[in-house]
Amino acid sequence: MRVNQLSNEVEYVYDSISEMAEVGLSYLDVFLKGRNFREDWHGVNSREEVRKLASEGWISEAEDAMEIAAESVDLVDREHDLTGFRSIWDVAGCEVDVGRYLAKEPENMINYEIVPTTRSGRVIVLCASVAYSSVVSVDSIKKRGHGIAALAFALSKLGFSSELWADVSINSEGKKSREGKFSGRFRVQVKGSNDAVDPAFIMFAFCHPAMLRALVLPAMHEIPSRFHGPLDIGRKYGLPADPKEDLHDGAIYLPSVRSEVDVPNVQEALLGYLRLLGILED
Repeated sequence: MRVNQLSNEVEYVYDSISEMAEVGLSYLDVFLKGRNFREDWHGVNSREEVRKLASEGWISEAEDAMEIAAESVDLVDREHDLTGFRSIWDVAGCEVDVGRYLAKEPENMINYEIVPTTRSGRVIVLCASVAYSSVVSVDSIKKRGHGIAALAFALSKLGFSSELWADVSINSEGKKSREGKFSGRFRVQVKGSNDAVDPAFIMFAFCHPAMLRALVLPAMHEIPSRFHGPLDIGRKYGLPADPKEDLHDGAIYLPSVRSEVDVPNVQEALLGYLRLLGILED
């Protein structure tokens, strides 16, 4: 974990879900204040469920994850040219290799074979906000997350390496302090560029409300006490804000979700993300 602090801004960067979860779980008593989890808002009924999700990912959604992966692959295959050409030398072909012809080699004709191509040299960095307004439903969080998961699976199919981050950024309402606006930023690495795609953890990080509402919100209690008042820690936990664009050049940032209308259709979201990355043409 890395902590960066300025006068009005504090940032926590976690290298894994498990690292962030360790902090969040340690503050559950403070966060819940004697209340129980509500499945219709937190997405879980118990602390045991939260611990299991943090350590294993959302395994029960594995079937959905595989369905999303299959649909993503089919969609990308239809929308994207995944082929290239490889030269083959033979006694017949569509083009003469002059050098071989002059050397009197019998295989002096070139033909071209269509072969799949990969994009192994490029790393796609995606930083998606998992900051949601309190009015956003569990179903909408799941639907929006499916679009992000579909992108992760599609990038793997296309041969790209990917680095995935989940971001929760919040701002103060401004009126709470004469010192101006305060900000808190909490960023979790879900997948490193050299890591294998883990559907269970990707589904948990981006599709499950407990990522924010049962882990990141409790973890916010660790920030210095002078930020608690301005950011309303323990009550509203600030206003959802978009991720700060401070990762690698070319990184893609997905905004916070403030209402139900901010949640696109899964296929529309996937195609939009691929166009944003320049992988699909408009």
